[in-house]
Amino acid sequence: MNKINVIAAPGPVVYPLLAANDERINISFGKEGDADAVFDSTVSLVRRGLRIDKVLVKGLMQIVPSIGNKTAVWRKGSAADVLLRAYLSRSGKKVEIVYVNDQSEIMKLLKSGEVDSAVVSSAFGKGIRFEDLIPEMPGSCGVHINRNEEVILEAYQKGIEAFKRNPDEASNVVISKLPMKMDPSFVKGTMLNSILGIEHVNDYFGFKNAIAPFLKE
Repeated sequence: MNKINVIAAPGPVVYPLLAANDERINISFGKEGDADAVFDSTVSLVRRGLRIDKVLVKGLMQIVPSIGNKTAVWRKGSAADVLLRAYLSRSGKKVEIVYVNDQSEIMKLLKSGEVDSAVVSSAFGKGIRFEDLIPEMPGSCGVHINRNEEVILEAYQKGIEAFKRNPDEASNVVISKLPMKMDPSFVKGTMLNSILGIEHVNDYFGFKNAIAPFLKE
């Protein structure tokens, strides 16, 4: 059998697939090229004009501890920024957004009191999930599938089970395969504090319309 080619963002969406360590699947990190499937955040899939076929991770992006008056967010134009601004536009809340280029600085700003809220990964604690703020949002991360759906989803489920069975071992497998250095505690925390599963998406157009005004800003 020829290798199944997958393109993936090197973030939480691909962690279970890496943990599965399935020899049938070749994973490339990036945005370009033909592939049997593309794994990315739901925001990025919409930005790239790709259909969201399955949602794989929910509850990844959160506002902690709650929605404040001054909120730290990683990088303007990021998925976190797009979701925050989409919510603020809908709710009418007036919040000062503080952009940070280094994600490690976000919690420092929050702990020091320079901001009173922050958009962070679930690895850093429990807050308000964006799925609860934007009801049309199908989930945080998903996949666009062109071919070989059965094998790809089988491998992904295998990775989810690996995290349930032994999160430390699965996290170490993941960091050994990522293209950048990553703390295994971040991988473990993200997987344990998010909702992992494979859920079919029937309609994501409400979500697409909600975030569309903020994708090119």
